[in-house]
Amino acid sequence: MDLSSISLLVLIYFMLYSSIFWLLLYFEKKKSLSEDPKPKRFPLVSIVIPVYKGDKKEVIKKAISSALSLSYPKKEIILSWNGPKTDAYKLCEKLANENKNVKLVYTPKKGKAAGMNEALKHIKGELFCCLDADSFFHKDALEHMVGYFEDPKIGAVTSSMKVFNPKTIVQKIQWVEYIFAIYLRKLSSLIDCLYVVPGPGSMYRTETIKKIGGFDENNLTEDMEIAFRLLDNGYKIKNSLNAFVDTIAPSKFIGLLKQRIRWYTGFYDNVKLYRHMLFNPKAGMLGIFMLPLSIVWVGIILYSIAILIKSVVTKAVFDLTILSIIGLDLDVLISIIKRTLVFQPTYLTWFAFVLSFIGIYVIYLGLKMSKEKAEVTHKYPHYITYLLFYSILVGVFWISTLGYIVARSKLKYRLW
Repeated sequence: MDLSSISLLVLIYFMLYSSIFWLLLYFEKKKSLSEDPKPKRFPLVSIVIPVYKGDKKEVIKKAISSALSLSYPKKEIILSWNGPKTDAYKLCEKLANENKNVKLVYTPKKGKAAGMNEALKHIKGELFCCLDADSFFHKDALEHMVGYFEDPKIGAVTSSMKVFNPKTIVQKIQWVEYIFAIYLRKLSSLIDCLYVVPGPGSMYRTETIKKIGGFDENNLTEDMEIAFRLLDNGYKIKNSLNAFVDTIAPSKFIGLLKQRIRWYTGFYDNVKLYRHMLFNPKAGMLGIFMLPLSIVWVGIILYSIAILIKSVVTKAVFDLTILSIIGLDLDVLISIIKRTLVFQPTYLTWFAFVLSFIGIYVIYLGLKMSKEKAEVTHKYPHYITYLLFYSILVGVFWISTLGYIVARSKLKYRLW
């Protein structure tokens, strides 16, 4: 057994270990996963919708409509426009004038964090929700989240996000990815190591966010940074499995690539910023388990890609060398094609098969938790494209991110 095979075996064992850990946690907490604390009261909730010039008018209207249609009894809606004013700003102005529960605030600063901080100055609610302008509440979402705030140590509660009306192959892959994320986000919140408070539908305690200084306007992923800061200050972040929010996912590969470079660069920046939490028992399960686990997973992805590329290149060089020595011999060419196409299972193949089976089972659990029907006959393209391409895409995203981080530091190149 060579060194690369031993390394792959160790990595696959680690992946199996972490996958089984989450499954065991799921089965231990299975009965209570979908139970949200019942609210003893219904405080005023301010719904902040940060809006920017790039947001489409029809999507903004749908987001506002979903907020107005919420069944929660006490709410106000704040449209927080950031950056230069456009025709979409006029739409927001019109909607605010037509509805007494809608307020429009403005800051010339660019970025969602700036919009959120401006809204914080005007918020009346004891709690507030962030709703990205391309996302839409399910009618009863808020009722499922407010009960968690009976615990004074809760700083934020996240929703369960789903991809809205996936049409392209890229969106169908993300639809399955978000289903998997519902599973993982809920389990992560059970052991207090949820380190992202996503923009679509997350709820915060207003006093707490003001106390810790609001949102970081210089951070690429302010929703991740605020989560780290909450946890670093001793607060907890929970997840409601029943608080559903739909979000429009990037429809094209380039859009998805830019989004993921921003997300992954944000992860790198925030781990660096909060590195004192890494392996720190005072940071709880986040420091001693989740962050190390996430970093190791990134290493596994990059190492696996390197091994795959090495294997493909080595084999191609060997085959080309044989052909150059012997010449274009038909028997040799057929032999090479057979060796390339014929499936030859090894012990690593069986480990990979088990891991793939667990992955499929987890998607099934995610479907149950998200109250989605599998509909295999109609949604088979979603599952097939995810299983075939998702791992490759993640590898491409991380390689691109590393390239961007290097370019950013060496060449002063910025995407944002």
